[in-house]
Amino acid sequence: SEPDRKCFRLIGGVLVERTVKDVVPTLQTNRDGIRTTVATLAEQYKAKEEDFEAFKRDYKIRVVRAPES
Repeated sequence: SEPDRKCFRLIGGVLVERTVKDVVPTLQTNRDGIRTTVATLAEQYKAKEEDFEAFKRDYKIRVVRAPES
């Protein structure tokens, strides 16, 4: 892409004009942070799901679903 092309970014509720070369590294850092957070949340969800299954198994809990109308 063109590094000197202008672009706009919303920072703290204020729209500012920057160049692509200034904004792209920040966006890549944000993207990487989001990917890391999503991966961590997925791992935590899987662990909680396993804990819940163990709890149901230990206390002999069965899920009964109501018939759909």
